[in-house]
Amino acid sequence: MKKNKYTFPQIHPTIHLALAIGLFIIAVASSRFKDVASWEISVFNFMYNLPNFWRPVFFAITQLGSIHMLALLVIFYLIKKHHHIVIRLLMSGTLAYLLAGFAKDIWGRGRPTEFLLDIVSLDYVVRGPGFPSGHTALATALALTIGHYLPRKYRWIVAVWIIGVGLSRMNLGIHFPIDIIGGFAIGWASYAIFKHVRLYDVRFRKIRKIRSPKKQPAKT
Repeated sequence: MKKNKYTFPQIHPTIHLALAIGLFIIAVASSRFKDVASWEISVFNFMYNLPNFWRPVFFAITQLGSIHMLALLVIFYLIKKHHHIVIRLLMSGTLAYLLAGFAKDIWGRGRPTEFLLDIVSLDYVVRGPGFPSGHTALATALALTIGHYLPRKYRWIVAVWIIGVGLSRMNLGIHFPIDIIGGFAIGWASYAIFKHVRLYDVRFRKIRKIRSPKKQPAKT
């Protein structure tokens, strides 16, 4: 049997989901401390204090985790008539977006501007707590979903997409590293949940049913 070259790494969706939930629990526990860990501050400061010419680059990259990116992808695949990809994007993307918002309300912690001096938030549309990163959650869900259909040689795009958005949120002064990890876990879990869902092209099944020859009655 010929292997499908478009299949994402063959790990059972339940394992994906279990690992994602475990990572999220660790992220929640790490974000519960009163003070931000020194390693988080060091990583954040490194990204935030990069030369200013990186700002426009990271501002563009961070849009890959916005709701506008989900809309663009849906429109693109609708034009291409890849309706199964549209459905998966809507399912995983919407779930990641909602879960991230819910997690902010339940386990949210402050943003870097609330803990550190001289930090300016450069994404003016953000609101609410910093943990977890909603942009990273949505970017992860979208990237993993698209990656499911990519040929093996292009799968590096998934990692670049997710890591790029995560780094951009720190460079723009929006999130600490644990916020990024928590968002990644939510996006990963959202992707894993809908890996359990099988989609079929109903039109194709109908055509096959119409074209299939009728069984002849057995001769006696």
